[in-house]
Amino acid sequence: MDLHAIATPTTVPLTLLLSQTRIFYTMAHDDSLPLVLAKLHSQTTTPWVSTLISGIFCALISGICPVDILGETTSTSALITYILIHISVVIMRLTHRNISRDLRIPLGA
Repeated sequence: MDLHAIATPTTVPLTLLLSQTRIFYTMAHDDSLPLVLAKLHSQTTTPWVSTLISGIFCALISGICPVDILGETTSTSALITYILIHISVVIMRLTHRNISRDLRIPLGA
């Protein structure tokens, strides 16, 4: 069996779970979510409340939904997220023309 076939099903959900907790943490600092989600653990300085809530939610959903539906939902959600982000970048570029754009892409791409 290929190493990728073993590693992917474990690393991808872990990465998604950890990134989601940081998103909740940042949104709580911006007052978009309750401030309790921004609490940091005293020893590890990680957002432990948002990690706990995200973990419980993922465990409940993975216990209820079939794997094929979870896979399709995850793929569709990621695709919609990337599309919306790229649309917002184009809109920001067209509506805010006077903002300094210091990033230069090599070879003029």
